[in-house]
Amino acid sequence: MLAASKRLPTVVAAVVLVNLAVQPLTAQGATYDYVAPQVAPPVAANLGTAGIAAILNETAPNPPYLVAYQLTTTDANNKIAGAAPLKVVPTDDALHPYLGVFHNQINSTQFATYLGYSSDLRVWHTIGQIHSPASQPDLRILPDDSVVYAEEYNLSGRPYVRVQYYGNGTTSGLEALIANPAVAPTQAITLPGTALAKADGTPEFGRISYSGAIASSTLEITHHYFYLGQRDLEADGTLTNFKTWLSPSDTTVNNLVSNAGGNGKIGDREVFKVGNQVFEVVEAQVNPTSSSDYGSWRLFLVNKTANTAQKLSPVLAGGAQSLGNPTVSFLTLPTGVPALVFTCFVFGTNNGTTPLGGHMFVYPLE
Repeated sequence: MLAASKRLPTVVAAVVLVNLAVQPLTAQGATYDYVAPQVAPPVAANLGTAGIAAILNETAPNPPYLVAYQLTTTDANNKIAGAAPLKVVPTDDALHPYLGVFHNQINSTQFATYLGYSSDLRVWHTIGQIHSPASQPDLRILPDDSVVYAEEYNLSGRPYVRVQYYGNGTTSGLEALIANPAVAPTQAITLPGTALAKADGTPEFGRISYSGAIASSTLEITHHYFYLGQRDLEADGTLTNFKTWLSPSDTTVNNLVSNAGGNGKIGDREVFKVGNQVFEVVEAQVNPTSSSDYGSWRLFLVNKTANTAQKLSPVLAGGAQSLGNPTVSFLTLPTGVPALVFTCFVFGTNNGTTPLGGHMFVYPLE
């Protein structure tokens, strides 16, 4: 384990993959930036690090719209399952205004990813399984209602990042994905593993450039890699034209989090933009007794614009301290009020009397 004050290793994965599917190219020059739901509404543009930290610590002054523990979802057969970790994405579909992607265990060693929906963020319904064996899903809806989706794909015991694109034609896209989450994607790619790593996973979309054709797109995909099979660290990948993958170690975030106290594994994270500042909420172990110490996970807020990091301490009923798999989404509530949705996973160790599983905190931005 590396001391927090030491500089972390730089590892780069760069691969050009052959893409046999042919798509028409569109005009270059689409904006490369963060997209919904990772961009705060104008009303929140002046929130600085302290304001964001207060919301994520669940101590900000506005009464929350929702505080939920042990999130569940119910399928068409009334079977109840856990909905964690849950990433919430708003849509323009009146019947499915809020989508959520999550995973659940399907056998002793493997998981599958699922798509669910809610009309109010309170009650969730499972639509169906997306893919297996896979976990840690993320999803973005593009301006033409096509969809990009990423997951931690684990076919043989060595996890990789996998990306799927659902085009906007008659047989795919958002509408088709909602109708059948298992629909075959228009294109899919399993990305090569990071050099010197035993695993890659927890992918999250960052900046995206897309103008109607995935063959002329740029997708920023952050993820962690298991360096030398000893410590999870962050990487900042870029998938260009759905075939060229470059994934250098994110030494800036690794060092910021390490120096703020995250001296164990550094794993799942979520990036978002507020005004002219970019933030990340990152999970990391603090003084772990072993690499599998699930009671040592904490959350950190990184201001990527200012290059600062601080440990968060969300105030959860029951006193849980060990939290992971953070997500942040900006959306509009059924009441018409803009809000920040924060979700995380409550581990079953060092959780006090807080129920383990998915936790959701919805904070109105007014």
